[in-house]
Amino acid sequence: MPDVSESFEYRIVHIVTAQGDERMRRSVALTNDAVRRLPRYAEQGNTAHEACDHCEAQLRVELPSFADVRRERRLHRTLWKVWAVATVLSGYGFVHVARTSRDTGYGPEIAFVVTVCGTLFFGYRTLVSGMISRSNGAPAVTRVDRRERGNVRHSWAFPPEPEAP
Repeated sequence: MPDVSESFEYRIVHIVTAQGDERMRRSVALTNDAVRRLPRYAEQGNTAHEACDHCEAQLRVELPSFADVRRERRLHRTLWKVWAVATVLSGYGFVHVARTSRDTGYGPEIAFVVTVCGTLFFGYRTLVSGMISRSNGAPAVTRVDRRERGNVRHSWAFPPEPEAP
């Protein structure tokens, strides 16, 4: 199991979504030039204030503490197993509904829809909890200057790998 890193390197990403016609939407992502490093503390989160190079937005980057990341990982290490059992049971219910509906002649539409939705939901929650149980505690990026535009958002990205000589 990967351990939680002592610091986090990131670049600010500026994402613009342009609406084309009614069926097409295009997104453009631009990154800041500077690579930043935020140290992770044992018991409290760390916060840095950044500015976007492209729209001059004031941003707050919050990195969770070691304790927060480990607590969340511990919770999801248990939860993904619970979700997995629920997925298997819901899948069994789906198979049972599919098999018995042919023999009994009753309308299984509701049961079919419920078991399919349950299987998909529990499967999705299993995957999300499984990923969080192995996460490294990524930072949250929020805009603090209250000039939010609907088609612009900000996030973070890993810095590019250095090129081999």
